[in-house]
This record gives sequence, structure tokens and C-alpha cells, in this order.
Amino acid sequence: MTVGELCQRMDSRELTEWIAWHTYYEPFGDSWRQTGLMVAAMLAPYTRKGDTPDPEDFVPVRKDRPQHQSQIDAVLEQLRKDLGQ
Repeated sequence: MTVGELCQRMDSRELTEWIAWHTYYEPFGDSWRQTGLMVAAMLAPYTRKGDTPDPEDFVPVRKDRPQHQSQIDAVLEQLRKDLGQ
């Protein structure tokens, strides 16, 4: 739908609720989890049976509670260090 149609069908309160949901709980598209799943699948042939990585290991954003951007940045930095970059 266009922005004009959105403005006619949704008030600012509902839009704010959707933005909060997207920001803190379930990002639209959920690209981190999609990427985590692909990485885990790519690493699976190179791991011992039963040691396949969990896709959630590659997701720096915790789903169980909201995080501040600085917390997400710290997790990403730790992932870089763990990878030797």
C-alpha cells in the first residue's frame, strides 16, 4: 500500500506500536535468523556429528528481551574477535 493509504487506514498510535514491535521483538524479515540458519547449514558438513552449530549462535540480537544498540554492537564486536578479525 502507499504511504497515503497507510495514513488513511492506520493512526499514529498503531503505527508506533508496530515500530516498537519491529524494533524490540520481531524484526520484519528477521534477517539475522535467516543468516544464522544459512551459516549453521554451511558449517554443518565441517563439524562432528552432533556438534552442528545452533543458528541462534550467530544472532547478536536477543529475542527474549529488548536490547540497546550499544549492547548489540558489543555482541557484534565479540563475534569479530572470536573470528579473529
